[in-house]
Amino acid sequence: MSKSTCTVTINGKKIKANVGDTLIDAGLGGRLVLPHDCCSGQCETCRVRVLNGKVDSFGTEEKSTVLGCLAVLEGDAEISYDPVPIVKTVKGTVANIRKIKDDYLEVRVKTVRPVSWLPGQYLRATFSGYPARDYSPTTPLNLDAEEDVIVFHIKVYPNSIVSSKLGTEIAPGHKVKLRGPFGNGFLRRQPEPIVLTSTGTGFAPIWAIAVAAILGQPDRDLRLIVGSRTRDGLYMRDAIRWLRNRSVSVTLTASDGDGDTVMAARPYELLGELTPDHVIYSAGAPSHVEATRDVARQAGATFYADPFFVAEESGNLKLLASSLLRKAKTPFAATAAG
Repeated sequence: MSKSTCTVTINGKKIKANVGDTLIDAGLGGRLVLPHDCCSGQCETCRVRVLNGKVDSFGTEEKSTVLGCLAVLEGDAEISYDPVPIVKTVKGTVANIRKIKDDYLEVRVKTVRPVSWLPGQYLRATFSGYPARDYSPTTPLNLDAEEDVIVFHIKVYPNSIVSSKLGTEIAPGHKVKLRGPFGNGFLRRQPEPIVLTSTGTGFAPIWAIAVAAILGQPDRDLRLIVGSRTRDGLYMRDAIRWLRNRSVSVTLTASDGDGDTVMAARPYELLGELTPDHVIYSAGAPSHVEATRDVARQAGATFYADPFFVAEESGNLKLLASSLLRKAKTPFAATAAG
């Protein structure tokens, strides 16, 4: 039986496709590659705007956007997506590994050529001899950026396959391959007020977004909510001082907070009153991101996120999330490795 055909317009280009095609497959059929990574509903890289037409979101709808890897065509439609740097693989070497706090490292990778990425995106790093891991490149905490050097914040997990080897088996001079960038949680130059939230090393992409917003749109309203399991996990004090010196509102919170300089609430409980004009960026633990997403959705605010799992546990979680998304046409927000 032949399939019904339709026309999908992607960023102004008309493409013939089949009813039932995912948006990514429709684009590929017309030799147009939509940004994507996992293709299982995890990474949010393929989130696109539906301008009009018939698209089944399969429970991935947020405002007027859907995930292109899961949403399918039901007829003629028009979609668009934000331009992003082309995904490339670049070789490099570990330039420096510096302890920034107990169990938190700053790792710098010197690349053979520049790596293009937008603040908030992530890269897939493969240290030679080890499996790939997703990390968000960021701005150095003390702003001492170097040419062709990518900076990562990495939490060390005991007995982990990769992070526990940093500084020992993986040392300066170790070969690295970086592939990307990926992710949908990158800074857009919109005029609306921004709220940035993070937990743990989710601060890395949030810090990159904050610096870019402050330098590029100094008059844009901006505030941060930075969380950690404990106060010892608030490794970014130098960055916080830089932000506050520029009159940016920053709230710190941890489970053992004193209620004064460090709150004891969960980050999403400190979002305050939101309106549909707010733009929320969130990064960190999946539970944090999902709670923040729920609050943003209730307020009608725009929400972007590239949350991440601990890599050693992410495989089963990804399979579970993908399965749930495909089984139900109810809102379910899958999260990403980041």
